[in-house]
Order: sequence, then structure tokens, then C-alpha cells
Amino acid sequence: MTRQQLIDWLRDYLADLLDVTPEEVGTDIPLDHLGVDSATTLVLSADLTARTGRETRPGEILDHPTIERLADHLSGSDQPAGTR
Repeated sequence: MTRQQLIDWLRDYLADLLDVTPEEVGTDIPLDHLGVDSATTLVLSADLTARTGRETRPGEILDHPTIERLADHLSGSDQPAGTR
């Protein structure tokens, strides 16, 4: 998945979970401020693994606590050039 596809999926996923519109889910707001707790993090990591085909551990979500940072990490956009 591309960075933008991850951002869109995460916004839709969290909007559904939080019963708000995707536009209400800020991509630069820490996930815990959006209402994502430890149980949700576990479910999200499993769903991301299934969606992307890449194992996503709960710690990765905690280490990249916004939609933008998590999408950067999962898409490899946070890697220095030449290491992707």
C-alpha cells in the first residue's frame, strides 16, 4: 500500500470505530487523543497485518502515534533514501 492509501484506510477505519466522519479524524493528532486505547491498538495491529500483508506489531503503532507517522513508517516513507 502507498502512504496515501494507508492514510485513507486508517482514517476510514478510525472514523468507523469512533463513529465520526473521516474528515473529523486528524491525521496529525496522536491516536490516543482520538480515543485509541491498548485494546484498539491490538485490533488495529492485526487488521493492518491482514490489510498490508506485513506484520505490524502493536509497538510500531505506539512508536508512530499519528496516522501520518504510522503511514510513513509502514510505507517506508520514513526511511532515508537508498535504504528502502
